[in-house]
Amino acid sequence: MLDLFLYLMLDRHFLSEERLAQRDTNSYSINEKKNETSSQKNPLVHSILIRDLKTAEYLILSGYDVNSEDESGKTPLIAAAQTGSLKIAKLLLKKNAKVDLIDKNGMSALFYAVIDNSNEMVEFLIANNADFNLKNSKEESPLYLAITNNNFPMAELLVQKSSQIDLGSNEKNVLAIAILKNDENDESEELQKFTKLLLSKVTDFNFRDSAGCNYLCFAIKAGNFSIAKLLLEKGVSMDEKDYDSRSSLGIALKQYQFEFAKYLIEKGANVNVKDRNNETPLMIAIRKRKKDIVELIIAKGGDLYVKDNEGYSLLAIASRQGDLSIVELLLEKGMNIDDLGSIKLLGKTALMIAAEDGDESLVRYLLDKGAQIDLVSGTADYSKTALMFAIKNNQIGIVKLLLQRGANVNLYDKKGYSAMTYSIETGNSNLVELLLSKSYPINSKNRYGKTPLIYAIEYGSLSIVQLLIDKGSDIHLKDNNGQNAGLYACLKGNFAILKLLSEKGIDLNAIDAEAKSLLIYASNRGDRNIVEYLIQKGVDLNRQDRFGKTALMFAADKGFKEIVKLLLEKGADPKIFNNANMDALQYAEKNGYKEIVNMLTTTGKK
Repeated sequence: MLDLFLYLMLDRHFLSEERLAQRDTNSYSINEKKNETSSQKNPLVHSILIRDLKTAEYLILSGYDVNSEDESGKTPLIAAAQTGSLKIAKLLLKKNAKVDLIDKNGMSALFYAVIDNSNEMVEFLIANNADFNLKNSKEESPLYLAITNNNFPMAELLVQKSSQIDLGSNEKNVLAIAILKNDENDESEELQKFTKLLLSKVTDFNFRDSAGCNYLCFAIKAGNFSIAKLLLEKGVSMDEKDYDSRSSLGIALKQYQFEFAKYLIEKGANVNVKDRNNETPLMIAIRKRKKDIVELIIAKGGDLYVKDNEGYSLLAIASRQGDLSIVELLLEKGMNIDDLGSIKLLGKTALMIAAEDGDESLVRYLLDKGAQIDLVSGTADYSKTALMFAIKNNQIGIVKLLLQRGANVNLYDKKGYSAMTYSIETGNSNLVELLLSKSYPINSKNRYGKTPLIYAIEYGSLSIVQLLIDKGSDIHLKDNNGQNAGLYACLKGNFAILKLLSEKGIDLNAIDAEAKSLLIYASNRGDRNIVEYLIQKGVDLNRQDRFGKTALMFAADKGFKEIVKLLLEKGADPKIFNNANMDALQYAEKNGYKEIVNMLTTTGKK
């Protein structure tokens, strides 16, 4: 008889489950289950879910299994908690229902009571020994769900009713989540009250997240000083480091929590602790341009002579920030104005940094304080004077100031570059003129034998080439490889500059140390305009370099058929052999240039 009743009840209420679909956290869909027979349903769970409480009560009192499950793992007690049916829940427990049975999502009745925001149900379940610390399949506890849903009265109830709290691990730690929710803009008294209550229940404060951040770190990031101070009162160490080796003081400074940083300093925080970048709190304070904190840290014994992993000294950092007041303070405290930092910093002094950044007031101040104007920074390619740094960054105002103060324009860095070289590199003719006005030796050579004119040609600046020639540059000078200005023009393929040099009388038949001519360089580049121009000017078409190679051979070797054709038409000899006994035809054959082979073969038969 009971079986028939159950069958009829299930059949009558089968479709009514649809109205509970939205409440079912297991995402149970009746539409997906319409093909199941009624016998697959749990009639007791079903009747509770559809709030047919008379049927549910009848089934319970008739001896139906109060710990049975439906297809989603729900027990009758879970269904009662989900629907807020406290009367049924009480009856189920009287009939020995187990309070902590879980469904397929690992959720017990207490989870559903929390989700349903039913204080009465939660109190009832906890009073009946529901496991407050149970975790679902996502490693979430009932307390976690209450906090993340911002249901702090519910969270407070759970904490008050619990004797021992499992806070959770990693990103599911409920205390960490609560602290982070207490940001400086949050005015929720409920949240503050709950967090303090939770703190009062906690005895182990050794938690760290995946980045090594502890509870104090979270409070600082949230900007909640009352919670942070409470944590300190609980014994949380202010000098513990995260996995970047940054202490609470460093974190506070990084997070712009300056008032709390001062509080930590006054409370005795280690002011010389270094993070993994060797950055100290004092360095951070300087980078944040907080002079009052800088003064406070120094007064508490902050080390003035540390350098970070990039080699920056405190003075260099202050100069980079352009903070004159902190620079003044550091110099008053005895720091060396000419400290070159380290190799990683490229050996820059405060003056070099200020010049590079275009901070004229700071440059002027440092010079007035006796900074050496002509020190050379770093090593190798990175060594420069303050003047060179200013020029390289096009800081014309700083360049003028340094020149007025007597900066030496004739110095070379360890790369062999001078202030003039960097001026040419920028393409700024005004800088070039400034240096020339200071009697820069216009025909001077660096260690490679290169003159300013050669560098101007390398960088392709026609206006600067014209300026240098007008100011007296010797166009015939050669570098250490025997290359003159004309050869560089061909090497770079700059036809306009070559024409200018030619008009000024450059030797178009000049050769370098390997006997390569201008025509050879132009042919090797495939530069038709320059090749035509040189031929028109009557250069030697058949000049051989020291390996016996002619312009025609270079063109044939590279596959420049237009150049080969032009040279042949103008009388280049295809029958010349080089030192390896190869002619132009063999170079073309070697590389498979069939059209060039045909041209050379046809010409050779004439």
